[in-house]
Amino acid sequence: MRTRLLTTVSVLMVVCAVRAQDPQLSQFYAAPMYLNPALTGNTYQDRIGLNYRIQWPGIAPGYETYAVAYDHNNAKAHSGYGLMVLHDQAGSNNLSFTHVGGSYSYEARIDHSHAVRFGMRLGYTTRYTDMSNYLFADQVIRDGAPASVEPTLLQRTSYFDASMGFLYYDEHIWLGGSFNHINRPQQSLMVGGDVRLPIRTSIHTGYRLALDGRSMSRTRSTFNVAAHYKAQQDWDQLDLGVYVDHQPVLAGLWYRGLPGLKSYKPGYPNDDAVILMGGLQTSRQLRIIYSYDITINWLGLKTGGSHEISLTYEWPARQKNRKFHTIPCPKF
Repeated sequence: MRTRLLTTVSVLMVVCAVRAQDPQLSQFYAAPMYLNPALTGNTYQDRIGLNYRIQWPGIAPGYETYAVAYDHNNAKAHSGYGLMVLHDQAGSNNLSFTHVGGSYSYEARIDHSHAVRFGMRLGYTTRYTDMSNYLFADQVIRDGAPASVEPTLLQRTSYFDASMGFLYYDEHIWLGGSFNHINRPQQSLMVGGDVRLPIRTSIHTGYRLALDGRSMSRTRSTFNVAAHYKAQQDWDQLDLGVYVDHQPVLAGLWYRGLPGLKSYKPGYPNDDAVILMGGLQTSRQLRIIYSYDITINWLGLKTGGSHEISLTYEWPARQKNRKFHTIPCPKF
């Protein structure tokens, strides 16, 4: 009974007080439309992607995130079009949400090798929680009463959501930013509640160079340095990483956190994980990437870390005698 009561209190804290952040992916460039709508259509022509993440499986049942996306590059119109479905589920009471969004991007070329892109995503989100396992304090006090007299929880709520982003790139450098929930939608699961979803800001940048002495349009081996800063209300975080893409194999090492720069309260430093990543691309344009987050914060190894896998398929295959002005962001 105590476990059920504590679970209920924890869920209500998440629902009623906006302290949690949106789900995050270690392989954030493998979900480009979630990272930044300006990346919609960052492909040769067509692309479909699948993402799955299980975070902290050692604290059963953990947090699971699923995503599926399709986007198309219309080179003649300098535009990209895409559709994304994202589902996230947390805890034993199925506190979850499903987001369906359509994205559009437009590219304005500065010259042959430099360009800027702008994008927007418009979507609809449904939040849900399973009421059957909740146990409120007044039920305990009233000798296990079958119903609570506390303010009523809604089992489901829905809202419209809007995001926008930009990106600059050339053959070596990229710098982008996105702003999610710009309309601050109402997300409360309490009757009469007023909990606005805070804006999530993302700044991502990187640099790549060829390791085989070839031009960037012909190389099959690159070294990449990248960074991704995220902030949402009173939470922020920084991903720093390096990886080598030696086709068909990719391997990388990342750190997530802000050591020494911020501490939410005494004894709670802003460190999260060290991330190991590896994968390959088949001859049929299918990329398969796996990553594991080693938890380094105060929760320790008892969390079980985080496992993540992504599958990305692009078509048609890139032809050697044809140039594609695609963004040099890492495609893992």
